[in-house]
Amino acid sequence: MRRIGLISLFSLLISAPIILPFFHTGYFPTHDGEWAVVRLADMFRMLRDFQIPARYSGELNFGYGYPLFNFAYPFPYYLGIAIHFLGFGFVNTIKIIFAGSVIFSAFFMFLASRNLWKNTWAGIISAIMYIYLPYRMVDLYVRGSIGESLSFALFPLLFYLSVKLIKKSSVLLISSIAFVTGALIMTHNIMAVLFMPIFIVFSLIQIILKKRRAIKPFVISIVLSFGLSAFFWVPAIFEKSNILLSQTPIADRSLYFATLKQFIFPKWGYGVPTDPAGFSYQLGLAHLAAFAFAILSLLFSLIKNKRYLKEHFMKITSILTIITVFFVFLLFKPSDFLWRNIPFLSEINYPWITLGILGFLVSLLAGSLFKHTLGKYVAVSLVIISVFTVLPYAKPEYYFNKGDDYYLTNDATTTSSNELMPLWVKKFTFQRPAKKVEIAEGAGTVSNTSYNSKKIIFDVLAKENTKIRINTIYYPGWKAYIDNKEVQIFYENEYGAIDILIPSGKHLVKANFTETPLRLISDIISVSSFFVLLLFIIKRNKYAIS
Repeated sequence: MRRIGLISLFSLLISAPIILPFFHTGYFPTHDGEWAVVRLADMFRMLRDFQIPARYSGELNFGYGYPLFNFAYPFPYYLGIAIHFLGFGFVNTIKIIFAGSVIFSAFFMFLASRNLWKNTWAGIISAIMYIYLPYRMVDLYVRGSIGESLSFALFPLLFYLSVKLIKKSSVLLISSIAFVTGALIMTHNIMAVLFMPIFIVFSLIQIILKKRRAIKPFVISIVLSFGLSAFFWVPAIFEKSNILLSQTPIADRSLYFATLKQFIFPKWGYGVPTDPAGFSYQLGLAHLAAFAFAILSLLFSLIKNKRYLKEHFMKITSILTIITVFFVFLLFKPSDFLWRNIPFLSEINYPWITLGILGFLVSLLAGSLFKHTLGKYVAVSLVIISVFTVLPYAKPEYYFNKGDDYYLTNDATTTSSNELMPLWVKKFTFQRPAKKVEIAEGAGTVSNTSYNSKKIIFDVLAKENTKIRINTIYYPGWKAYIDNKEVQIFYENEYGAIDILIPSGKHLVKANFTETPLRLISDIISVSSFFVLLLFIIKRNKYAIS
């Protein structure tokens, strides 16, 4: 416990200068940071309505509804709800997650690097290099990407757990890898797509090199992680054909490759990357030097001392260096053919997002410098350079104080191009409807209307056969009932809103958002995976007690 306390104190101390602006009153502008607050508030409304798991927002898209969390990563917001229930407001909750992601990034990177390189100083070097990374400052103070920021904490945690599992397999480690990997998939799906191959390849090579019998427990943990997160990724993949994103990319990938100048030379800006004052694509001077040292070490071993490659340390550094070189290549335009042709990679529109993966790999490699005679002095120098060159970036453009109420009443889609809009919506609206339920055709009156994100109830007195319009965009899962009998929903109108044909007379009408068969199956897979893990843990404790 004393050791954990010291590591925690170390992580807090090195993180403090970076996260200090999050303790300032109010908030600050970033590309996505304010949308994170709006999404958290909307997640709160959905869970309050017992829409579990949260999928369809009843308030966003100006009250017309939006299938936000059917496609957008949900884990940071589930975590946010837990923090919110401790008494923190929505803005402060998001700030806590951002600040906490830095502290835990340092904590877990220390553990990962120390255990991988078997050196405490390696852990210290990697932890500092990892959080004093220019792209981390971009995520915190320019882009405001809560999913990416939280992913930074999960990368080293997974490497640490993998190293421990390979050393000695246990149910607790299998369960931990399953939970953390599942969390990563739900924290930022793009970062998961980029990181998972690295994690799996690295772990399998480690198992083979050390001749451990850890392949089976490792595979079990990965399978269970996909099971735990199935309720999110299964609908997100198989229902993508329902939304605009399936037909129109968010951005033109060719505009977002880095140039060599952008990658090497320091630059800072708060705008979008295509603007002259856009955010930086730099890796960082210290991180470039660490990367160069890793390449030189590998080349030296290949040319002069091939016997070094037989050592476990050199095998691991060689593998990590080769992976790093590949991800550097992905950052530049000649790699476009890979982005276009590799499954899942072709879904990513911004090549610069690989800077996050590069930051992790290079910081981990920086810890390996302590294995070299002169590397200790090089590593300490790089840490000093890293801190003094990156710390000036740890500040927002300016501050403001809007309060929680502002975000509770913000009802835009929270997506850059309305890309999660169903394909059948032909006309976007930018103002709330005058009424939630109205007469579209025919004659009658609507009364006693009540609604939330998953249920709409009202009475209708129809003087003749009447078409009722519920100003909620239809999405698979919505079902309508007249006097408790299910009826067909129509949504061919330009807004894609729910239309129901009502016979003359007085009727009770209900519309409920439910799980489709696909979503229900994915929910069952997730719940089953959770109980399998729970059973493993209970049995482990039972045997431990006996």
